[in-house]
Amino acid sequence: MNKKVKNGSSSSPVSEKATSTKKMTKKDLEIVIKSLEDKQLRLKAEFDNFRKRKESEISALFKYEGKNFIIDFLSILDNINRGIDSYKDENTKKALRLIRQDFLKKMNDKEIKEFGKVGDIFNPELHEALTTASFKDKKDDEIVEVYELGFKYKDLIIRHAKVVVNKK
Repeated sequence: MNKKVKNGSSSSPVSEKATSTKKMTKKDLEIVIKSLEDKQLRLKAEFDNFRKRKESEISALFKYEGKNFIIDFLSILDNINRGIDSYKDENTKKALRLIRQDFLKKMNDKEIKEFGKVGDIFNPELHEALTTASFKDKKDDEIVEVYELGFKYKDLIIRHAKVVVNKK
């Protein structure tokens, strides 16, 4: 009574799935449950790590909220410093020094500190060495010239100091 269908399979009422399906044992169910519990635990841990990472990012964002604003104003300070170095008129230099002093005081009040002065020892985490010089009367790795001061906001380095370092 089996009829052949066009594709060559039999049209038997008993399907292959029904014959190959076996009943799951208690052990099989326990394995599935353990697997699901493990997946759930890993997902929970992954979500917890994600939450902690986001909290840390948001905390850092609030802690350093004025960073970009400060970076914008550093160019103004650089221009004041260039003016002090380039003007010949002493009254103009004196006025620029007073402006610079007030500017740095306000920055200091906001926990913005400058670093990278002549005589400091070179630290690659704080300074960017643009070139080297060779002075016999100076110590090795001593900063002999400063092109741009570095600035730190709280414990974050906003800009590295651009310096010339002595190498013997």
